[in-house]
Formats: sequence, C-alpha cells, structure tokens
Amino acid sequence: METKINKKDTLKKPPVLRVVFILNALMMFLPFIFYYVFTTQNISIEGLDPMYMVYTGIGYILSFAILVYAILSKKIVLLRIVFGINVLIALPAGAYIGILIAIISMILSFNKKIKLFFAQ
Repeated sequence: METKINKKDTLKKPPVLRVVFILNALMMFLPFIFYYVFTTQNISIEGLDPMYMVYTGIGYILSFAILVYAILSKKIVLLRIVFGINVLIALPAGAYIGILIAIISMILSFNKKIKLFFAQ
C-alpha cells in the first residue's frame, strides 16, 4: 500500500520547526534582559561579569543568523551544529536557560516531520 504525500503539505514548515525557531529567537533577547535586570537592580553573582551576558546575546544573534540560513537552505547538519555552538556560547555566562533551549532544540531536530522537511 503506497502513501501519497501531498506536495503542498511537504513544502510547509512543520510546527515543531516553528517551535525550534521561536525558542532560538527568544534566546537572542534573554541575555540582554538579564543584563538590564542585573545592572539596574545591582544584582551580582560571584565570578560573573555582566558583560558576559552581552557577549552571550551577541553570540546568540550570530548563531540565529546561521540557524535561519540552515533552515532556508535545508541543511539539517548545520542546524544541529548551531545547537551545539549555542551550548558553547552559553557556558562562559552560565546561561543555563540557553543550554536547556539548545538541548531541547537538538532533541526536536530529530523529529520525523523535521527530518522529512529537510530531506526534500
């Protein structure tokens, strides 16, 4: 029994990929929000310079640009490399939310619908 794949459905981005996209877009803004809160409320964490948050935000912006390129050019390996890089970007600032989002994104990238989208 053959399954027919509707061409219109295969060209659409799957909802899971949209979730990954939104999570990574959110990651661009979080370090700057944390930087603002930490500097205006005089919050300090021992051993953490608030400028690390700014550098982390800049790193996330650059990695998001690569993520968009990977999605548009349908390069799933590059997509997964970006998630690995996001973990490395998060380490100096101790951005555990960023690490969690990168791990969730990596896991979601193995979703069947995402793999089908990138296989086209």
